[in-house]
Amino acid sequence: HPNVCPKTGNLVGWHWSQLVLEGALEVTFTEWSSDKFEPVASSTFQIPNCELAPHDMAITDDYIILKVNALTMNQMPFLAGVAGPAAALSMDGRAPVYVHVFPRPTSLNQFEPFAVQVPPCFSIHFSHAYVDDETGHIVTFFSGWPPSDAKDFLGAWAGFAPDYKVIPPTFLWKLEINPKTQQFVKVGIAPGSTNVCAEHPLVHPNFTTRKAQNVYVSASNIVGDSTAPNGFARLRVEDDEEDTMLAQGEPNKAVDAYWFGTRYTGGEPLIVPKRNGNVENEREAYLLGMMRDASRDKSFVAVFDLEKDLRDGPVCKIWLKSNIPHGLHGCFVEADNADSSVFC
Repeated sequence: HPNVCPKTGNLVGWHWSQLVLEGALEVTFTEWSSDKFEPVASSTFQIPNCELAPHDMAITDDYIILKVNALTMNQMPFLAGVAGPAAALSMDGRAPVYVHVFPRPTSLNQFEPFAVQVPPCFSIHFSHAYVDDETGHIVTFFSGWPPSDAKDFLGAWAGFAPDYKVIPPTFLWKLEINPKTQQFVKVGIAPGSTNVCAEHPLVHPNFTTRKAQNVYVSASNIVGDSTAPNGFARLRVEDDEEDTMLAQGEPNKAVDAYWFGTRYTGGEPLIVPKRNGNVENEREAYLLGMMRDASRDKSFVAVFDLEKDLRDGPVCKIWLKSNIPHGLHGCFVEADNADSSVFC
């Protein structure tokens, strides 16, 4: 999960290696230039008591944020070939987790990395992060599960079909850290997101390291249940927290969402700025989402104009010749010539 910094244009990524004897993870962060894709700067650190690499990261102008979930790995069955990597993992859904904060390799504000203990939750993907101008706090948003008694990581996803009766719903969370005191401030369901079961949160690419009003997600429902994704939603995460009193099962009718209906499933959307548009306007962009119509056994790319409400529906559907297997992550590259652009 590398990130492109909208200010420098650098691609910020990382690789890791497991230090088995030390029970630690060695991580190397590297920034690559946007023109020749050459390394600009690199830094290496160790994360103690980390048996599994985090899945995603977030960046600001100066910080890199990694969240380490409460996971342990039974390496012998995995190394012996009798268990896959997911089956060899166990989790503690009631244990606190740790957020590790590192300096970006190119930052002029270098510091010793620090870790902050956060109440129990499970993180998957980050949408964006920023430093609040008023408080100086690091604020970031991530998709994840609430505390649970789950012990078997992803065990409910095995077999012919996922068992949604035991799969926890995924919500969008807001996390706040004070970098000066190196202390946790608060974490909770993001404003405007209560009861929205959602994954793959994204913002306009120009707001990856800035305060963004809108987070776009692949959505399952707005009643707090655990179901398959079959639509997309816009979450206004900087609004007042007016929906926090909703009970589970009560629909969050304030959310701007579009549902394709039964027998449709969708993957991660992409947010593509409009050509010659104002990159300071989050809504001058398109949302591209791959959808599968199970009744026709075909997939299509749904295109939404984000200057309109999502509930108005896609402006077009680009049908493919066959069904595309469910995908997780992708990118969009605009062609420099008359050839077609690339969506993958």
